[in-house]
Amino acid sequence: MLEKARDMAPGTRERALRDLVGRDGSSRRRFMADRSGVEGMGMLPAWAVDPIRSTNDASKPPDNPEIAVDVGIPEHLRWVERALTSMTRQQPLRTMALHTEFTIAASQAVKARMVAEKYGGTLSVWQYRRELQRAVDWMGGRIAA
Repeated sequence: MLEKARDMAPGTRERALRDLVGRDGSSRRRFMADRSGVEGMGMLPAWAVDPIRSTNDASKPPDNPEIAVDVGIPEHLRWVERALTSMTRQQPLRTMALHTEFTIAASQAVKARMVAEKYGGTLSVWQYRRELQRAVDWMGGRIAA
């Protein structure tokens, strides 16, 4: 009765050893020896066979974020788009400075160089800050209007 209980038990040491017997590569080495055509060779030695590597794929599945759907500009922020369009026609350098300041993470010196490259001229950090302040003031005036 005890022997039957051991055979049925899933987590016993004996059962684990019995399940691992066929995993040492001996069956594969026997198969390769049979196909080699050499008489009397029952099993290839372990040094004559490349090991089969396996990967540990028991990791947790990745937690992918949900896909964001672009629904456009919310109604209460459409005035910002209209104001930027108006400023672009009148003062393109200020619009570039404002857009660069709030969309790119870098120092103001790097942002000034980027705006200068887009604009096609030279622009110091002081000038960049001055144009940015004027653009912010202009947008503040649009909010009040």
